[in-house]
Amino acid sequence: MRFPFLLSIALLTLPGCGNHAETSSLAVPAAAVQGQSPGEKRVARSPSIAYEHSLHLDVHEDKIGSVYEAVQAACREATADQCVLLESRLDTGDHASATLRLRARPTGIEKLLTLLSIQGGVTHISRTAEDLAQPMADHSRKLAMLHDYRSRLEVLRVRAGSNIDSLIRINKELAQVQNDIEALDGEIARLRQRVETEILNVHLDAVHHRSFMRPVSQALANFTSHLSEGLSSAITGLAYVIPWSIMLFVFAWGAGKLWGRSKRARARHDLGREDQ
Repeated sequence: MRFPFLLSIALLTLPGCGNHAETSSLAVPAAAVQGQSPGEKRVARSPSIAYEHSLHLDVHEDKIGSVYEAVQAACREATADQCVLLESRLDTGDHASATLRLRARPTGIEKLLTLLSIQGGVTHISRTAEDLAQPMADHSRKLAMLHDYRSRLEVLRVRAGSNIDSLIRINKELAQVQNDIEALDGEIARLRQRVETEILNVHLDAVHHRSFMRPVSQALANFTSHLSEGLSSAITGLAYVIPWSIMLFVFAWGAGKLWGRSKRARARHDLGREDQ
């Protein structure tokens, strides 16, 4: 007795997310960000558009650490906006900078943008939009087919009765279909979260707010290391020059000897001609 398992093959031919996502970029002036209010009414959102923001902030180098901590604290307090810190990095070396990547509901992103806009000068802000309508529709269609296929398999399992071989094959196929359904449910939930929330990438740097004496202090701090590097380079250069100097000296001495012999030989030859 054979069962119609060919439907599982047809499911594999359905397109996945594919490359149908449309991406656009929109540059927003810094003044526009500073003028936004957390309570300002937003333009109607599409149920399938995922937004991602990027903000570059010029902050005084002494305040980068405090702004970095303030953003994280604001995200921790924004539980109602489902704010999550996805990535963070703080560099406190010669060139202090910080990077944060956060995810939150649109209202939470607006609050974070407003908070950041008053912490320093906004040098760049942009927003990208990705249309996830096609992958969401593909996943929903594939999920519906899997549910229908599972229902058919359950009917076949009832009809199989005491046929052990058929029951083993049907149960194995049911387990695989259930795994596929759970995987698709997770992917659909991820896409919905991507649409219902937004991503904010924050870059903190001290471009125009660097201390006047910082380059001088850095040069003084690195003086000994630069001096040792210079001495090592000079010694290395001297090691290359000495052999070449010896070779050039030997070559010049040999050339001088040959030139002197040639000159004396010509002088004797000219003297002999005069005696004749």
